[in-house]
Amino acid sequence: MYRSSTDYCRTLSLTVFVICTVLTFFAEAAPTIIPYGKMTIDGKLEADLAVKAARFDLSLVCIAGTIKDDYFSTYMSYDENYFYFACTAKDNSISCKDAVSRDFKDSDYIRFYINVEGDYKKRQQLDGKGDWAFIFTPQNSKGKWEPMVKECKYNGPGHGDLEGDKVTNKRKSGPIDGGWYVETAIPLALFEKKLKDLEQTNLGVYFIGGDTDKGGVRSGEVRVPADGAGGYWESPSYWQPAKLGPFAVNPADKIAAIWGEIKQF
Repeated sequence: MYRSSTDYCRTLSLTVFVICTVLTFFAEAAPTIIPYGKMTIDGKLEADLAVKAARFDLSLVCIAGTIKDDYFSTYMSYDENYFYFACTAKDNSISCKDAVSRDFKDSDYIRFYINVEGDYKKRQQLDGKGDWAFIFTPQNSKGKWEPMVKECKYNGPGHGDLEGDKVTNKRKSGPIDGGWYVETAIPLALFEKKLKDLEQTNLGVYFIGGDTDKGGVRSGEVRVPADGAGGYWESPSYWQPAKLGPFAVNPADKIAAIWGEIKQF
């Protein structure tokens, strides 16, 4: 009788363990809601940025090299025509002299990955039409606050190796206390999408920050926290789920639109 009770308890414990493991395996993180809201693209950090945009804090655990005191936080919002993206970074030595490598590897940078088709899960490479990887630096190679930008395909098909104004001409940067700030507006048209095409899409987003100091060689990278690290720079399996929040129209925009129609009449 004692043995039977012991066996029963062991069986029950094993069953509970298996069920919990299965539920954990299939459980998915709740999507981050990307709010409707415009950013003023002028290179100046807005005081209410964290209120009107979704915030992603990158892990303090360095996944490549060494970053001693840096932090990276990224922000996203959207409107009828753009995805807005911004980054704040703590950095005591800004270096952006690498303008020629495929992803500005030996410059300070922030990478913004996004999938706009909802098909990013369980893939190990950027081999989907909806996979995009943008890299922004806070300065140009001459040390001016003019952010460089390019798209990198990372062994996938890419979208033509776009860079500069072919990605967007709405990008600015500037210094902040103890570091740098970069912000941009990327047109939905670049993705061949309209807002209505994205309203119900399960987006995938991901961010990697890189630090390069006076030596001109990258010292380390950090990213959005995720399990595992194999192919972390090119695998959509690490990307985080996100959805667009409710669309809202600013009353001032409504008045402007109505006044425009009146003038046309």
